[in-house]
Amino acid sequence: MLETFDEHRAAGLQQRAEAYADNAFGVDLAMALLQSSTMPFFIQDRYRLWRSNLLGRPCVLMAPRSDLGREGWSELSRHRAIVCNQLHGELIILLFDALPSRRRKKLIADRMAFMVPGAQLYVPEMLLEVTEGRVTKPPLAQAPEQLSPTAQMVAIGALLGREVEGANATALARRLGVAVMSIIRAFDELQAAGVADARRIGRERTLHLQAEGRDLWRQIEGRLQSPVRKVRRVFIPYPDRFPGLMAGESALANYTALAAPRIQVQAVAGADWNRLVREQALVDHPDYGDGEDIQTWTYDPAVFAERKTVDRLSLYLSVRHHPDERVTQAAEQLLEDMPW
Repeated sequence: MLETFDEHRAAGLQQRAEAYADNAFGVDLAMALLQSSTMPFFIQDRYRLWRSNLLGRPCVLMAPRSDLGREGWSELSRHRAIVCNQLHGELIILLFDALPSRRRKKLIADRMAFMVPGAQLYVPEMLLEVTEGRVTKPPLAQAPEQLSPTAQMVAIGALLGREVEGANATALARRLGVAVMSIIRAFDELQAAGVADARRIGRERTLHLQAEGRDLWRQIEGRLQSPVRKVRRVFIPYPDRFPGLMAGESALANYTALAAPRIQVQAVAGADWNRLVREQALVDHPDYGDGEDIQTWTYDPAVFAERKTVDRLSLYLSVRHHPDERVTQAAEQLLEDMPW
């Protein structure tokens, strides 16, 4: 029989991990419980597993259901390897409420990724270490194939004329609602991509773009990705109180001549989803009514919103590969109407 796992403790650990990632990097872990029919029974008995994404890399967070004890620690490496093999080599990050110093040193010596929310994150596969708010990582050696959500926000802000040029990291982080460390990493990405120069003035780093308008768009469009992480059909009991923004085909209908869809589409920040479910009493897959499609985004759509509608460029990125030709044609109209 499966050991009873304190759901309150599990929810608290998940919440702390998501908050830690958001504070350290401005990223949404959006941890989702992993359910696998092929995972060995004893692994499910001893660990709680969540699927997630860290700085653009899919991963699984693996938390012991109870105190490991001496025997559990001796088996941890083997159990982690089993989970890794079951998930075809996916990145595994061990997750702990707390961790004694000697255990941390042993995990680091064994190059096993782990997270202790609020204290430390160590992921050797990504050359990443965060200790009590201090981040150490090597500079980007080459241009990233895709920009991170924060770097994409900075680029879109520049394209929309939102005072990004010459902004320092602290001010820009405050304006975009993300961690300063995430902005510094975004500066590194944009510099590596060859579209910006991140200069240091005193103790601050400032961003200076090497292109603007249509030229900037052409240089980075291939590195940009849809901000939509997931779409859920839900029933919203109190629609007047729901903070979602018009998105998808609903937003396209506002910007272009495309007909409004039967099911309204809205967008919210992925980091806010769990809170909104509680506060708004949202119901997944309602058995009554048509509901609404709610997109959760990798960054906050409200940052660049226009009249309660997501911005044109983020909208374009979210629908440019839509299977309906009418939608992709309307998406191209968004670019044609941009005041480059």
